[in-house]
Amino acid sequence: MALFVVLLLSIAIVQTLGFDIQGGLMTFRPMERHQDGTNAVSFLYKESTRGHCAHQLTWNCNSGDCGQVELSEITDTDEDNSDLHLWCQSEGHILRNMSSDKPFTLRDTGCCWVSNLNNARNWTLLTKVDIGTRSDTHTINKSPVMTIIPTIRIPQNCFSIFHLLVHDPDGDQVRCRFGQPTKGDCQSCHQHPNFILNESFCSLHTNNTPSVGMHVFEMVVEDYPTKNITLSYSDGTSSVRNALNLSVSNSLAPLSQLPFQFAVEILSPLTTCVPGVVRPQFLSPTPSHGDVFYTAVGFPFELTLRAKATQSMIYDFQISGPHNMSKTFQSNTGTAQVHVSWTPQEIDVYRRVPVCYTAETRESQSEMRCIVVIVERTAVLSGQADITCTENTITITLTKSSMKGVEENQLRLKDPSCSLTSNGSHIVGTVSLNACGTRMEDTGEYMVFKNEIDSVGEASSVITRRNFVRIPFSCSYPKLAHVSTSFKNHKSDYVFTETGFGSFSYSFEFYTDSTFNSMIDPRSYPVDVKLLDKIYTGIQGHSTLPQVQLFVESCKATPDDDPNNPLYYDIIKNGCSMDETLVTFPSNSTKFNFEIEAFKFSGDFEQVYISCRVILCEAGNPSSRCAEGCVQNEARRRKRQLFMETHGHFITQGPLHLERRSLHTSDEGPANSQNSNVSTPVFAALFVISVLLLFGVMAYNIKKSRLINHSHLLSSF
Repeated sequence: MALFVVLLLSIAIVQTLGFDIQGGLMTFRPMERHQDGTNAVSFLYKESTRGHCAHQLTWNCNSGDCGQVELSEITDTDEDNSDLHLWCQSEGHILRNMSSDKPFTLRDTGCCWVSNLNNARNWTLLTKVDIGTRSDTHTINKSPVMTIIPTIRIPQNCFSIFHLLVHDPDGDQVRCRFGQPTKGDCQSCHQHPNFILNESFCSLHTNNTPSVGMHVFEMVVEDYPTKNITLSYSDGTSSVRNALNLSVSNSLAPLSQLPFQFAVEILSPLTTCVPGVVRPQFLSPTPSHGDVFYTAVGFPFELTLRAKATQSMIYDFQISGPHNMSKTFQSNTGTAQVHVSWTPQEIDVYRRVPVCYTAETRESQSEMRCIVVIVERTAVLSGQADITCTENTITITLTKSSMKGVEENQLRLKDPSCSLTSNGSHIVGTVSLNACGTRMEDTGEYMVFKNEIDSVGEASSVITRRNFVRIPFSCSYPKLAHVSTSFKNHKSDYVFTETGFGSFSYSFEFYTDSTFNSMIDPRSYPVDVKLLDKIYTGIQGHSTLPQVQLFVESCKATPDDDPNNPLYYDIIKNGCSMDETLVTFPSNSTKFNFEIEAFKFSGDFEQVYISCRVILCEAGNPSSRCAEGCVQNEARRRKRQLFMETHGHFITQGPLHLERRSLHTSDEGPANSQNSNVSTPVFAALFVISVLLLFGVMAYNIKKSRLINHSHLLSSF
């Protein structure tokens, strides 16, 4: 009885002090393999609370051999020191010495969640760990990394898209999903009918107005390889991990499973949602969401965040980062900024460090942005370069004398299939604004196109004698300029440069009819189409070389302009037709014209992009990829012949916007419309019977439509 009273008093004290948990997460990475065959594995976790930090997470072994704990520590990283006491976040570090490299799970459970609308009380966090050796990298498997600010506050009328940060050091495909109680992922595992989770991009948006109050999200992060791999273990066993393919319905085992839980407070509506008025708006030089930075052990990494709010006062910035990161806050009339500094230690070498931040007012907060900081052992080299910006391209000219010992073949662009060229004094790269990994960002007044030159890693080498190179470059265009409309939707020509082929480009257009003489005006994008409409698509290669041939090796549809989206539909694969409605039209050697019928992806997707992998070959050469044509067996494909053909490049066009149509409009059911028109004025006595029949037909059509929508990837409205 006395113990029960003490327990009740302890719970009451915790609740009185405001130690309600607002979220938790965990990641892991291997540190080193000891001579005795054991492995040191580092686990980092975040704990977010309302009010003061409470340090409630303990992480116990749930299944498998979890090794021995060598170190366990926790440090507060950021806290609201105002009278509001809205947040506190701490970072814990656990170092385990593993005698086995077989999979195991860690688990934490406890009470209590911050008061919420979902009636979530107890929490459960589950981490599934696999530190087998990968067949693709020949290194121990690492988990994705992520973080999130401790307190998220969004006005009810200002919720648009909430982007989460997940980044994988192994380059795996990362997905987020809501937790499932049958898998033991969480305690309540609330599914949130008013919120939609984009699992591929780990972003939240609403399909209905969310209720004012606190909403608890118990999510799971999983990673999958981009190609089939094998995980090998020290006892001689192995397991296969297959690449994720959402186009087929299957259940695959992930490489790792991580808890990602947080709370979102929906605030009362604001008078305006315009950024920079009541809600803070980030200003330059604040990094954009998803930016990647590099630093080295012992070198301070510094960051400046700046924001404005003309009708409110910014009193602080929330920052979720490593435990020894410091911040210095400054406030001026209408604007505020914070200087962030962090010096990586030896234990941080090769670590991927996520950092998220928001600007805070008493009424609201800015959008959340997140970056990744990659820690190298030695300082990163950067050279002297000139940048030339045109309407369609960016050219970077790097002075060789500023990068002694660095050659062209040691460097690459964001997209390694895009080449650099060089002469005696300079290394040159030319990229399209929509190709070679170039990323577009809208900063408000400008549209910024970013790319970077990095050093090529030596995956098969145990040592390296080269310094790491990173040279980011960008071009900014005023939004009033032509580029603002040209690149928001319609993609202009794709320009590439390769040794042996020089500079060449591809145009990718939609046309009005099968003559392919009149392309759709770029200003009319996105292109509105109806299901089963004919879509006329044309691709043309442009080269100064006289004898070249275009080959379209693959085309696939995705719901966005990312050709690597795991949700896709093959139209052409390995040069072979995959869609029954595909019709190709005769054209010259540098053109490829085809037609397909319009479709949509099942689910909440209203847009379709088409991406094609294209190659230019030496015309008439029987050994080129162009001459091979359709290859049913991928194993028969030979390696690319240098100077005979270019790299394969993905080019994308879209979006095609599917017009939404009612299931019971007059053009779909003329008989129903006719019966209705006749029954109303003439046969009053049969009115009830006619209505019942009409609803019966409608119910049948709706049921049939739903069955089709759930049975196939591609569906109709």
